[in-house]
Amino acid sequence: MKKPVIIVLFLVFAASVVPLYSQAFAFSDEPFTITIEVDKGCGGKYFVGDMLTVTWVVSHPCEIDFWEEEPDGVRRKLSSSIIASAGTASRGWTLKDYGYGRRVIHAEAVSPFGMGNASCEYYVLKKAADIRVEVTDQDGMPISAVDVLMDDTYIAATDASGSVVIPEVEFGEHTITAKYDNEEQSTRVRIASTQTQYVDFVFTVEKQGSIKIQVVTQNGDPVADVDIYIDGFKEGHTDPDGVFTVIVPAGAHTVEAKWQNQSDEQHVTVFNNQMSFADLVITVPVEAVLGIRVEDDAGTPLSDANVYVDNVFAGRTDTQGVVQYKTVPGAHTLRAEKQGYITSSSNITAGEGQTDAVLVLDQEGNAALSTILVLVGVGYMLMRKRA
Repeated sequence: MKKPVIIVLFLVFAASVVPLYSQAFAFSDEPFTITIEVDKGCGGKYFVGDMLTVTWVVSHPCEIDFWEEEPDGVRRKLSSSIIASAGTASRGWTLKDYGYGRRVIHAEAVSPFGMGNASCEYYVLKKAADIRVEVTDQDGMPISAVDVLMDDTYIAATDASGSVVIPEVEFGEHTITAKYDNEEQSTRVRIASTQTQYVDFVFTVEKQGSIKIQVVTQNGDPVADVDIYIDGFKEGHTDPDGVFTVIVPAGAHTVEAKWQNQSDEQHVTVFNNQMSFADLVITVPVEAVLGIRVEDDAGTPLSDANVYVDNVFAGRTDTQGVVQYKTVPGAHTLRAEKQGYITSSSNITAGEGQTDAVLVLDQEGNAALSTILVLVGVGYMLMRKRA
């Protein structure tokens, strides 16, 4: 009973092997070759759970073993040996979760006319993608310190470039939220590929800068208590150093300084978070001070003498015989009067600052005596001339 069974098994084996070797002998004059490729091409990208189909081309009938090299370098045999005929054929496997990254399919073939091997790499990717959030203002400038949330979970605050990267977000829909200065914006994002997704938020920001205003005279001296106007509205006044600083919205502004009857203005452009400068000049009238001393012919100061400058009463002399009078630089006429004395006048040119002048008054009696002496002298000279 055993012999018939053995004979039957032998015939079945021979039926399967003989065609294989008959094909091998038919191509015995060619070298054995094998090539393989995955269905997405070598270097293709797959996800865990995808079907990976390997297509091979062999020159002779052979026996092929397939191995998969995982990202960690471990080699796993995909299946039992495959008896392949000469030509093209394929086989598929479901990709399992052995890690993400580069994997390689290795094929090792054995034939009565030689051995061969071939490889094809591919990549298994995680079903996730990065989301890059960028926040700018209405002018396209980045905004930092903006809180970014995903699905109501805080992620991070934007950096100096106004960006936050949320790494490896799983496939599906997610809500991205940006919070800035009591304002909140949200958007929905659907992740369906591994490419980086971009989310942009734009906030309207009130931009401000400052203006430092310096007010000086025509000589470069600071002027205090000058009223400062910005775009026609009074904002304050200069300090003892002639300086006033004000915060204003970014943009173009008109700065004006007013002091007594003098004014000056300048147009200034202000940039966000920056200080601009305005230098204004107030023309201050130049002042001259006349120090007028009135004395008698003996050099003694005369008090209570009336002093006039350009026929305008300037004041009465003090106990030192002095009157000080403020005027403008230039030529002036001085006059002093006192009862019992002869009026005296003088012309003077006053410069910037103080200019001193002296007026001498002669007593009226002294003047009469002088006149008599002069007349006596003249008579005496005439008498001698006649003699």
